[in-house]
Amino acid sequence: MDESQRDERVAKLLGSEHIRYQNINLGGGETTGGHTRTSMDDILFASDLKGLRLLDIGSALGHFCLEALKHGASAATGLETSPERARHAREIADIVDPRAQYIPADFEYWDSADKSFDVVLCLNVLHHLYDPVAALRKIMRITAKRFYLEVAPVSVRDVVKMGNPLALFGASGLPVILLGPTANSTRAADRTFTFSKKAIATIVNGHSKAYEQVIFHHSSFKGRWIVEARRRDIGHLVVVCGPTAVGKSSFIRALDDPKLRKKFGIADNFTSVSANRLDDLEPGRHDTLVFHYDMLRPFDRPLQSHGRDPAFHILQSAERITFITLAAEGKALQQRIGSESARASGRKGRKRHALLKKQYGNPAFLKAWYDAWAKATAPFGGKSFLVRAQEGYPTIKPETLSKLLES
Repeated sequence: MDESQRDERVAKLLGSEHIRYQNINLGGGETTGGHTRTSMDDILFASDLKGLRLLDIGSALGHFCLEALKHGASAATGLETSPERARHAREIADIVDPRAQYIPADFEYWDSADKSFDVVLCLNVLHHLYDPVAALRKIMRITAKRFYLEVAPVSVRDVVKMGNPLALFGASGLPVILLGPTANSTRAADRTFTFSKKAIATIVNGHSKAYEQVIFHHSSFKGRWIVEARRRDIGHLVVVCGPTAVGKSSFIRALDDPKLRKKFGIADNFTSVSANRLDDLEPGRHDTLVFHYDMLRPFDRPLQSHGRDPAFHILQSAERITFITLAAEGKALQQRIGSESARASGRKGRKRHALLKKQYGNPAFLKAWYDAWAKATAPFGGKSFLVRAQEGYPTIKPETLSKLLES
């Protein structure tokens, strides 16, 4: 559109609509008025956006979508519950940058494919949702690279409203989620739940290991804070799996042999980490990561299944995966788990090993867990090797597993 047409559209927009929320520059010295959010740009857009797809949940008038496009994003989509704000955002985008797209939808009912957006923003929205924990987990699922939350803090005022004076002491520093009571139904979506920093960290880093440790930034908006969460960046994930004491650590040490690495398609330079030490994994890119995973981690524990294991979620952050599943005879496993080299530390560990030693005498027990592992890993695709845990590590066919476990 030419300059006169633009001026006419801007005048009509500002003269006939109530749009004062985000202050957006419309050109020609005109702005929408409202809150200026540019102070957050140095945090949200500090990392390269070139060629990335961005989603802004609760995009309002579209400020962050427009800024993302300025910073090189290939696509910017705003999701806005309010049909009025979605309409206004489209009209503003037609004037400023038509590439910005907006969807009038409620994020709690809207869905998208796994890792369908590289960068996801959810700013000043979480406390307006009826099920923010489910929404946060959905954000984690659809994010391919990193997401940012702007979160209202737990305040003394919130605790007083809750009606429990004892909770005043240290509430903001505990992993708490406060439910905001209200008798006014028109305010039902206002501060429904309020999270402390530790509560956010528990959900993102405690209930899942797919993301690096979250980073907290101060927000200039109403004393709030910003959560930065980056999905672990793994090129080739090599999962070395098997039951307790089958010899996973020995296999990983044997990878010093270039012939063995070549046999399983593993690069010469790799990092290794166990499921119990994922919090110690350095942030940043890992071209090849060897992951030591005990197939029986869920057994006799509240986890119950592999899919509920936070450590298992690291599989969601790999570009490609190779599974190397070790197997041995039940009798051999009983000998190994009872050996001094496999001795567990602590009373609980020794009690667990004693229970497993008994279970290893039951081939049906082991077969059920191998089947559960195969089912849990099938959706990830990739190469899969079933390997006998002995010298040379020969591969075996899945149909021979039952016979091996019974011998």
